[in-house]
Order: sequence, then C-alpha cells, then structure tokens
Amino acid sequence: LTLNGLVSGSDVVILKAGTSIELANADAVGSTTYAYTYEVPEAIDVCVYKRGYIPFSIRNYSLGSTNAGLLIAQVADRNYLE
Repeated sequence: LTLNGLVSGSDVVILKAGTSIELANADAVGSTTYAYTYEVPEAIDVCVYKRGYIPFSIRNYSLGSTNAGLLIAQVADRNYLE
C-alpha cells in the first residue's frame, strides 16, 4: 500500500481495523509518499498526523492482494496557533 500526497514531516500510523493494535508507525516521514508492506490482506485504519493540519484518517480500508495507492488529502487547520 502506497500513501501519496503526504505533507513532508507527517506521522503515519496504521492500525488493525477497529482496534488500537499498531501494524506500522512512522514518525516524521521525510517525503510525500509512504509505503506499507503487508503479507496478509486485512482491514486497516490509516491515520496521518501533522502539526498545523487536521488529522486525516481512513477507517476499515480493505487491503487487496495487489499493491494499491491512496491519495492523502491533508487540510491545514485554520484554528492552529503556534
């Protein structure tokens, strides 16, 4: 699974769907893409966090047996104060 369109420096967390079990956790991803490698297709929750942006998540995404790409659309938080 490839996540595209990330804001550089974002944190990516992938959880087993509907749980708090972490399958992957990447802090401050240094590029605009992130690749998650898995062996068994299952349902996951994809969460993306970045200071100054509204948290982005996709819940209960079903992984397939072939590679897929997701476009991540992070939105600046107008209420964020530094």
